[in-house]
Amino acid sequence: MSVIQRIPTRKSVVALAAMVLVFALVMLIGRGGSSKAEAPTQATSVIILSGDGMGIQQRTAIQYALYGLKKRQPMDALPYTGFLDTISAGPVTVTDSSAGATAWSIGKKTINGYTGLPPSKKRVPTLLDLAKDQGKTTALINDHDVTNATLAAFGGPVLNRDNKSLIASKEIHNGKVDILMGGNEAYWYPKGNEGKIPNTQPEEDASEGTKGNLVKKAIGEGYQYAYNRKTVAKLTGPKVLALVQDSAKRKWEDEKGYKYKKDPYYVPMVDLVKKALDIADDNPNGFFFAMESDDLDSAGHEHDVRNVIQSGRTLNQVVKAIQEYRKTNPNVLLIVLADHETGGMAIEPMGETNTNSDGDDPIPYWGKKALNNAGPKGQVPIRSGPVTIKGTHRKFKVDWTTPEHTGGMVPVTAVGPLAEELVGVHPNTWVHNVAKRALLGEE
Repeated sequence: MSVIQRIPTRKSVVALAAMVLVFALVMLIGRGGSSKAEAPTQATSVIILSGDGMGIQQRTAIQYALYGLKKRQPMDALPYTGFLDTISAGPVTVTDSSAGATAWSIGKKTINGYTGLPPSKKRVPTLLDLAKDQGKTTALINDHDVTNATLAAFGGPVLNRDNKSLIASKEIHNGKVDILMGGNEAYWYPKGNEGKIPNTQPEEDASEGTKGNLVKKAIGEGYQYAYNRKTVAKLTGPKVLALVQDSAKRKWEDEKGYKYKKDPYYVPMVDLVKKALDIADDNPNGFFFAMESDDLDSAGHEHDVRNVIQSGRTLNQVVKAIQEYRKTNPNVLLIVLADHETGGMAIEPMGETNTNSDGDDPIPYWGKKALNNAGPKGQVPIRSGPVTIKGTHRKFKVDWTTPEHTGGMVPVTAVGPLAEELVGVHPNTWVHNVAKRALLGEE
């Protein structure tokens, strides 16, 4: 072949190379002009945040008192909203927290008192188990007892929610829960061991027995242990057990003159959550958190709207912190919900009398006069009002129909992957379905 004959062939090669280069540049521009390979898709994480006992009236009172009529509170500003039924299995029509949370955890309605187990009593995987199998970081966080019914539904399956020490032992068995934060160290130390937090009052809940020194066992299995603000701040993970002051914002009821902000063993729930997010952020596989304000439920039982609002402040602080985290980690599904409503709470205008339905206990316990129970002629107790709607001169008070749980539907709000699936009216087991799909990366 002559030189003259080879020239057109070379031109064709050059032209083809130029076309390939142009195509590559077009693809590069379409990808934002970066020459680097795209980062792999971030693993989906799930956070279930429960306001125990928080029905529509509780959410509304929190909104009015803390945010007024114009600015929407963080937990209600989430873009997707629905309703969940709350009925449990068996003959009863009103759920307890264990059955309510178990419906989310295993996707099956169960018997009141069971945690993480179906009516058959046969062990099935919880959402926490599924997350663990995916290599995700797992966390249980509460402003009250870390062995309570809601958290036990995810990390401590038992047939009796009152077996607190057994639940604690299950939560740390084989490092099942990576991050465990909350109150009530009494179930973690053997009898006669006072633990780290000073006991100034009799414990709220009587111990159901002991499984030895579970704190010592946890430390031996690689858990970092914290019990006050300083030790919590130093936590680095990946395994953490933080047993801090239990229900500190309600401790004034037990102890006259108690100021939670001055208590070094009090750690705000939002600080616990931020620390947990910081630790879990190191795991490329993502995480699963189940968290709760149990103090809100206690406030309903005791007919105390001021503590309902206080607990609502805690929930909104946590939601705000999670939403801040989601700005750089959008692949987090956040679900804010409740297991049931507590107290039959109703927002009413000032001037009407209250019923004589008393709370579970008169508060404060040290007082000579109950501040939460209506007077003999229906006088409104000061723990039920008046409450001022923020930014206005308008006031309301609340009334209560029962010191126990009620059976109505509860609202759910959500944001993140698959959050739109929670729009509408669903059985509470639907939460499990959506969360499971998110954890497994399913569409």
